[in-house]
Amino acid sequence: MQNRLLLLALIASGVSFSALADIPLQPQHYNQGQRVEDSGIVHFHGSVYASPCVLAPQSRLQVIELGDVSARSFRQMGDRSKPVLVKIYFKDCLKGAAQSRSSLASKTTGNDWRAYTTGEQAVQLTFIGESDPANSQLLRTTGNVLGAGVRILDIKGRALDINQTQPPYVVKTGDSELTFMAALESTGTWVTAGEFRGLLRLKMEYM
Repeated sequence: MQNRLLLLALIASGVSFSALADIPLQPQHYNQGQRVEDSGIVHFHGSVYASPCVLAPQSRLQVIELGDVSARSFRQMGDRSKPVLVKIYFKDCLKGAAQSRSSLASKTTGNDWRAYTTGEQAVQLTFIGESDPANSQLLRTTGNVLGAGVRILDIKGRALDINQTQPPYVVKTGDSELTFMAALESTGTWVTAGEFRGLLRLKMEYM
């Protein structure tokens, strides 16, 4: 996988004319009509970030409420609570480069070429967290609830494993969003009552 990095300049400037304390200047005595030279200092400051997209502020730290779940809804391993949405917002996404490989025929002739065209950005996500001891696909929870972990799903309800890099998702140019779901999933035939918490980090790799 290739990370494609594009540069954007963030420009800020500061100007200091405060008595020019760092540059000692001698008083100038001049006659009328005599040319006088003076000096000053201008400081330039800024930063450059190398990222095809910027994660929106509201996506950097999220608190997802899974709600109140009845212990009676878990009767066997794999039972889930009602999924809730998890949205990841991007902004200022640039155009990426989509790779188009040659056909099988071109490979057999020894002329294997690749073509690149500008297109939408692609991002690979990895949901990073401590795995549940009973099911490594689930996020381990803390608290006094036993027998369940947090399951991450895509928008179509397909289960996603934590700590595994997911297939690339297309991110549109400009502002965009990706939507996932989360649910509490039982790891056995029973789940104890109580409160639980979970912590998940999101790793993004742009292609």
